[in-house]
This record gives sequence, C-alpha cells and structure tokens, in this order.
Amino acid sequence: MAILFVQHWGVRKKKEKEYENFVMNTHMPVMEKLGLRVVGGFYVVVGAGPHITAISTTTDIEEFQKIMTSAEYTQLLEQLFPLIMNYSSRLLVSYGPIEVEKYEIQFGMWKFNQYFDIIPGMADEYKVFVRDRFVPEMERLGIKITNIWKVVIGSGPFMQVEGSSPGLQDIAKAIDTDEYISLMRELKSKYIMNFQSRILAPTRKVELPYFIKSMTKGLRNLTSQA
Repeated sequence: MAILFVQHWGVRKKKEKEYENFVMNTHMPVMEKLGLRVVGGFYVVVGAGPHITAISTTTDIEEFQKIMTSAEYTQLLEQLFPLIMNYSSRLLVSYGPIEVEKYEIQFGMWKFNQYFDIIPGMADEYKVFVRDRFVPEMERLGIKITNIWKVVIGSGPFMQVEGSSPGLQDIAKAIDTDEYISLMRELKSKYIMNFQSRILAPTRKVELPYFIKSMTKGLRNLTSQA
C-alpha cells in the first residue's frame, strides 16, 4: 500500500540561502537514511499556503511511527524549524479506485491537487462517480490522476485527489473548459464538501539528485561492461 508523508511550510525571510543548503545537504539525506524516501518537492503557484510542500513515502505505518519518535527525526525538526514557519504535516494512504503499490518520483511534473471531504453517507456513490466519471474525464482533459489519498493523521480536508500534468498551461487549459466545470458542479453538489484546490510547481531540488544518481549508476554499468 502506498503511504505518503506530506510536510508543508514557508521559508523565513533572510533565511533562504541557509534553508536551501540545509534541505539539500541535511534534510533530504537524513530523511532517506531514516527510511522516508523523498519523492517530491513543490511550491504553491495557485492556492492557499504554506508555500512549500515536501513529499516522502513509505510502505509501513508501524515503521513510520518509529521514525517519528526517533531522536534523529526530532533533531532534524529542531534544525529545520528556525529556518521555516507555518509548519504542518499529514500522513495519507491510498484510497482507490487507482491501485498504487509504490509511489515513484515524477520528473518535472506539475500538480493540480484537489482537497475535500465526502458528504456523510455518500461514500459508496462517491467512489462509483470517481471511478466511472471523474478519473476518465480528468485524464481526457489532460490531467492524469496519479492517485486519490485519504488523510489518516493530520488536519482536513481528508481527501486529496492528486493530478499530474507537464506544465501550468496544460492545467489551465483543462480547468478552463465547460467539461471540467460541469464535472466539478456534479461532484460538489452531490458527493463532496469543503472543497479546495492548489496548483504546485516542482522545485526540482528532489529530481536533480535522483537524476544524477541514475546517471552515475548508468556510467558505472557501462564502465563495468567495457
């Protein structure tokens, strides 16, 4: 089962350079060492803050709980907090109908995320609508639904639809259509409440280390075969 640990924060003024060095040289390596695989870094372009979203993944909730209570993780937060503000975090699990066993990094992809709560008593009808109408229509409009998540630890709204697209223009084109407006009108009027949305751009601070690592691994393989 795919599990996401999502952290949100803003960067303090006059701490930008120190923050960037800390994230690249300390925060990401320690998260990986602890067993939280960093798979995404984004900043909010459209929508409510905080400005930065950091995403890591695990496959075991019990292991996640051990990490959260470890001295190393506590120390990491103590180092991070003087550089940031408005911190919050949430743990999300895959809700369906999309089956995701392992969440992989998506190089250079923008996110169009939608957040909401399901109207009490409408969960079954909501699932049918999302499976048969919402996911196919969103993907036809050009926004791939990477997954649908449910918050199990943290504040609401408690559902998150994660949409992926190559760029801001693709997202804008998709949501500025009669089809999208009609789809959302039906979703909001029948199945959900407390709706919010955000457009997030990749910081590319996460993708670059993975790209370099894969390039280095490829070069080593070529050298060993020579």
